[in-house]
Amino acid sequence: MLLAFLQGCLASLLFLRQDRWWIPIQILFPPLVLIVLSLNLNANWFLAAFLLLSVVYWNAFRTRVPLYLTGREIESEILERLPESGFEFADLGSGLGGLVGGLAKQKQDGKFFGIEIAPLPYLVGKARCRKLPNCKMAWGSYDKTDLSRFDFVYAFLSPVPMQALYDKAKREMKPGSLFVSNSFEVPGIDADEVVDVGGKRLYFWRM
Repeated sequence: MLLAFLQGCLASLLFLRQDRWWIPIQILFPPLVLIVLSLNLNANWFLAAFLLLSVVYWNAFRTRVPLYLTGREIESEILERLPESGFEFADLGSGLGGLVGGLAKQKQDGKFFGIEIAPLPYLVGKARCRKLPNCKMAWGSYDKTDLSRFDFVYAFLSPVPMQALYDKAKREMKPGSLFVSNSFEVPGIDADEVVDVGGKRLYFWRM
């Protein structure tokens, strides 16, 4: 165990110039491997865990967008900013569909659309929207979604796609529509409004 810990410490030195969260991962990984091996678990458990993670984080290796969940405080903030009626709202990378489903229940005079590429979160979100006539979930990629019909577009993704997504929103969204990012800025583009809600920060851009 001591050798495994030392191996992890040496490995962490290779990640000093990377994001800091890599360092504890490198330090703890070898000891955790020894601990798991000592449990003599059936190999099928590892296969099951791999399959479960695959259907939840389906395309994260390419998009570098993990599964984030929007809290109730954010939902309330967005609800207050929605138009009175006749609008369309999109959640790009909608995860389990909690936001679009929650908003659709409270704002029945609007249309809500969520798109998610990971199979299991998509199925959960689709089940949430099943009995809501103003809520729709689609399986696919947000970067291939036409944004021209939406009045309000929300994204809680990661820093990686924000520049390309903002450029897409600027190109496709109608004048006066609203694009908002949870937690992640667009490099070099100042937001029209920044709001701190529920321990997170929302960035608003008027198209």
